[in-house]
Amino acid sequence: MATMITSECINCGACEPECPNNAITQADEIYVIDPLLCTECVGFHDYEACAAVCPVDCCVTDPNNVETEEALIGRARTIHADTDFGDTFESRFREGEGSDAPAAPVEATAAGPAPAAAAQAAGAPAAVFADSSQPSISIPAPDQWPVSLHCFACDAVYEVETGRLTIGNVLFCPHCFKSTVVKDDFNYAVRTTVQRFHDEWDRDLSAFRERRQQELQQFQERRQKELLAFEKNQRKRVDEFGKHMARLTGDYQAPGKRIDKRALLSWRSRADNSAS
Repeated sequence: MATMITSECINCGACEPECPNNAITQADEIYVIDPLLCTECVGFHDYEACAAVCPVDCCVTDPNNVETEEALIGRARTIHADTDFGDTFESRFREGEGSDAPAAPVEATAAGPAPAAAAQAAGAPAAVFADSSQPSISIPAPDQWPVSLHCFACDAVYEVETGRLTIGNVLFCPHCFKSTVVKDDFNYAVRTTVQRFHDEWDRDLSAFRERRQQELQQFQERRQKELLAFEKNQRKRVDEFGKHMARLTGDYQAPGKRIDKRALLSWRSRADNSAS
């Protein structure tokens, strides 16, 4: 069955670069998977890569779109016509046989959390995953920024890179071939303006990334607290159920079980003792 992304998606973008078929794209609010491109990573992994990196477990199999391994590997061979998958390809239908499958998590028992979970609960929360959703807009390097120049001879406008605006450099108009010399005041004005813009750009970008990382860390910490609270409640329920079962089996009058005999008028003797 093709993989789908539920509405619980936090739009982090961690899944998009992991898809070998480029089937994951960003929609208005969440990421979506194209079922015509999804192969559940058959041919590449013995697990679904998007689900493996999803921090909120919102990459799930679609029960309304069931597909066989044969159909999925057939689609993979169509999409990647230049790839030879052979007969021993990776597949989630053969989970555990692949070499690059992630290690299975250690589950907690009724007696308490698994050692890894206990160590994590006692120490810092789990490491925050790398955020791959970064701003797509970029700017030229300070020496490559295009600067528009106005030719005093032919009144045309042409562009040169800031790296060419060095003091004393001679520039030629590509339209009339008239020359102009870069003076120190023009060089200083252009370079300081470009450098100031780049400094502000880098500062804002760093602040944005730091804020995003803090939000992700807070999200992970909140999930960890919820997990610990849930496990504590579940362990309490298991303990209470165990005590209930012990009482239930202890009160059971099994055939052949020895029963303490009481005197016919034992109630009267108990009453007399209490009165005295």
